[in-house]
Amino acid sequence: MPSRLPPLFPSRPSLAAPSPVFRRGRLWPPCPPVFRRGRVWPHSSLVPVAPFLARPSPRVSSRPSLAAPVSVRSHAWLRPSPPFPVAPLLGRPFPRVSSRPSMAVLSPSRPCMAALFPRSPVSGIYIHIPFCASRCIYCDFYSTTLRNKAPQYVEALIREMDERRSFLHTPVRTIYFGGGTPSQLGPAHIATLLRALSSRFDLSLCEEITLEANPEDFIDGTWPLPSPSQPSMAASLFAPPVPVAAKFGCQASLSQPSMAAPSSPYAGGLEGVLITRLSLGVQSLVDSELRLLHRRHNAAHVREAVHLIRNAGITNLSLDLMYGLPTQTLASWEYSIDEVLKLRPQHISAYNLSVEPGTRLHTLVQKGELTPCDDETCLQMAALLRTKLNAAGFEQYEISNFSLPGFHSRHNSSYWEPTPYLGLGPGAHSYDGHNRRSWNAPDISSYLKGIRHEEFEILTDLDLYNERVMLGLRTARGIDLHDLESILPESSSFSSLRAIIDSLIHRNLLQLHQNRLSLTPSGLSLADEVIRELMFD
Repeated sequence: MPSRLPPLFPSRPSLAAPSPVFRRGRLWPPCPPVFRRGRVWPHSSLVPVAPFLARPSPRVSSRPSLAAPVSVRSHAWLRPSPPFPVAPLLGRPFPRVSSRPSMAVLSPSRPCMAALFPRSPVSGIYIHIPFCASRCIYCDFYSTTLRNKAPQYVEALIREMDERRSFLHTPVRTIYFGGGTPSQLGPAHIATLLRALSSRFDLSLCEEITLEANPEDFIDGTWPLPSPSQPSMAASLFAPPVPVAAKFGCQASLSQPSMAAPSSPYAGGLEGVLITRLSLGVQSLVDSELRLLHRRHNAAHVREAVHLIRNAGITNLSLDLMYGLPTQTLASWEYSIDEVLKLRPQHISAYNLSVEPGTRLHTLVQKGELTPCDDETCLQMAALLRTKLNAAGFEQYEISNFSLPGFHSRHNSSYWEPTPYLGLGPGAHSYDGHNRRSWNAPDISSYLKGIRHEEFEILTDLDLYNERVMLGLRTARGIDLHDLESILPESSSFSSLRAIIDSLIHRNLLQLHQNRLSLTPSGLSLADEVIRELMFD
């Protein structure tokens, strides 16, 4: 069996232990933000319907999960264990973080809108890992191919933790490693960062630790492991491969699940460092589409990686898909959905590809070498996705996110509420849960030298209202109508807003249930238009 990292705790308590209660996630940028693959990304205005429905929320995530390991042959994956705190497993006390004065700015006539939002009793931490082995043609997130800088980068992250240990005033409930490609860091580095967090922040209520990863890193990668006798990836034994449909050009094979088959060192190492949830960047199960996107893996790698992850006992797995790709058809999209469902993930994120300036994809489109998918086809793909996932027992709890009951992304969900979060690393965003948002400059060279350039903005009442509308309506839970009235900017009247709401309800784009406003199935397809009508300039 491959060696594993020494656990961060002496022994595991009962997995049925109760927990206090709490989305993929990451940065919080200047208003109005746009969601792309689990994060929030700053943009000057909302994007068209297609990008809103899919790919990028700069990345957002799901539910806890240190559920008991389960055989890939069983059906226990349908029965999530109740959430429980991760922190007690770390076997160490957690210092309380000192508080600081509120940053609310009060006016003589009325309080700042942020003062109307109740302070969240918990918070989250996002850690940006910018390393990538190569760049995908669509990605405009801050990244670098300088993976050899990983040891220095870990030290720089710990320096920033020291500098900002007083930023959060409430216990941390979720931790999210996003990128870039966080799986370009080895389990030993991840363990070092988690230990550093546990000695600087209150993790007593932490129940979800998510790591974004790419399939190929579980198969052919090499990382620093704390064992002098690290086994070779090639030493893993698999049962004879079973042929998989070669339709759409997929030269795929799948190893038969075998409880005797060892996991990869990487997957086993993650189990040892308390990663409770993995988010795997699949994007497509059609090889020609993966090559177009310049992804390093193929469909066979995805299947093998999931097999290795399951054998390592990691049972809370989220898979990312993308639709609206150039050359993608409804048939190939349906094939990808069906193949992903066969892998039995607990969570699926599906993002509509958006063409971002500065990317290779944008250049190819400008030159006429690639033609973006038309909006009508994108809407049909989104509808097909909802139909198939709902039939498979998944709940659509946010425009781009689906989960089995109880497996929604805790970290990402916090982005859709006024929950404070701390972003660590170049390009990472932070939010104080009130009205101040800040972000680190996307410059790894300066960051490694200990020079952290930070910018910030103070959100106005109008910013806070527009964000609450945009983020709240992305979720199935929607927005409380009384809350909406209470945060309405002074310059706007609720009667005029209510007339707009009534019109959208009459057009079957919004629904009002128990005083909560949410999108209808028809409204999901026109989310941009609906949200824009409710926002104020």
